[in-house]
Amino acid sequence: MRCEENERKLSLICDQVQLCMLPALKNNLDEVQLLPAQFESYHTLLQQELPRLYDLLQQNKEIFSNALNQELRAQLVLLLCELTASPTIYKLDAEAEYLLQNANQMLRKLMSICQNDEHSYIFNYYEQKLHKDSWKRQLGAVHGFVRYLEYYFTNDNKMSTKMLRFSLAMGLNVRECYHSDYKQLGIRVFSRMLSHSYAADIQQLNIQGVIYENLLRDAYTMDSEEVTMSVWNCLCQCLDHFTELDSFTWNQCDDMLERLLHNVTLSSNAQLSICLLQFITQLGYYFAINRSEVKESLANDFSQPDQLAACREVCSSLNVATNYRWAKGILQMLVLESEKLLQGPDVCIQMLNAMQRCYLVHIVPIPLPALNAHLGKFFTKFVAVLLECLVVHDKTEPIIQLTQQFIDIFIYQLNHSPAINLKDFATALASLQQVIVK
Repeated sequence: MRCEENERKLSLICDQVQLCMLPALKNNLDEVQLLPAQFESYHTLLQQELPRLYDLLQQNKEIFSNALNQELRAQLVLLLCELTASPTIYKLDAEAEYLLQNANQMLRKLMSICQNDEHSYIFNYYEQKLHKDSWKRQLGAVHGFVRYLEYYFTNDNKMSTKMLRFSLAMGLNVRECYHSDYKQLGIRVFSRMLSHSYAADIQQLNIQGVIYENLLRDAYTMDSEEVTMSVWNCLCQCLDHFTELDSFTWNQCDDMLERLLHNVTLSSNAQLSICLLQFITQLGYYFAINRSEVKESLANDFSQPDQLAACREVCSSLNVATNYRWAKGILQMLVLESEKLLQGPDVCIQMLNAMQRCYLVHIVPIPLPALNAHLGKFFTKFVAVLLECLVVHDKTEPIIQLTQQFIDIFIYQLNHSPAINLKDFATALASLQQVIVK
């Protein structure tokens, strides 16, 4: 009798879980325009039925511990991943925030006790729902899957090759959708794969190569700063898994620099340019033996003279062949981008900080004789814009300081690698320092 009563309770909870799952769309994502208002009836249902589900679970706490309830626990995880996924077009509004808080708490509790059986059920569910021919109608499963990956595969949890293959297929599929939100979902899947899988599995399956080609193909698009950051961060993750890279031959790092330089000069958005400059700088020391030291040094506060001096020393010791190939392009890009320094004081400060670090990494390490043909023209044009910035921005103190720092870098470079035809620049820049101080 008691067994029958337990089965009745389990059946009731299972029905309640299914009732709260987001129904499949009637049409494919790319055939209709989805609006938040279309999910109002679903929201109304959740506000009525989720509290009932929570009450049932509170009354039947053994669900969380009984070894016989794996399927129900898996179904609950699927529902809670759907509900707590973000951002989604179907997400509950702020008035129902307490329902989402409960969902997050319950998801944490369930994920801490789920074992292989539950995860196998979850995988089979997503494998069925996210098939190439059906995923475009399974909005809840699409977002829920990404939420599940990001929640479960953390710390030391690694993807199996089966999950790796499936995640790759799913990520590629959603990135075929015209809507940028789904392209972004694909990147989130790729990023989780690259950070939480065994390197040997990734390389054996050439996961990094497939993701790299997919993302680089779309990297001409001028998206928001957030999307741009995620695309280029993921591309940098791919670089870490290519096993035959070296700075002496043209490689994926060069392809990325070529695309970045193209994008940064075409962008009219200063914030986006600053974002791209950071990746250009990062690729400049990618092959450095002391990469972590360079990264740490660049992150320091250059308003402290000793920190800037230390970074100059670290960067001047770099010996990366990639930088020789791109020195001319970097100098041209900095001159073109210098026009954005005139847009506003805040933009100017951020841009100067980004440019300083880019120059330190890409240009300072190269012997001046190798730059003779380009450096004189660069100094003439770039320093003129720096001086114009001081006038346009009314000699704002941080801009004065950044300008002086840049000129200090130029003087350091000229004094430590003398070239006969550039000596006059060192003298002129030193005199300029005195004028700026006054």
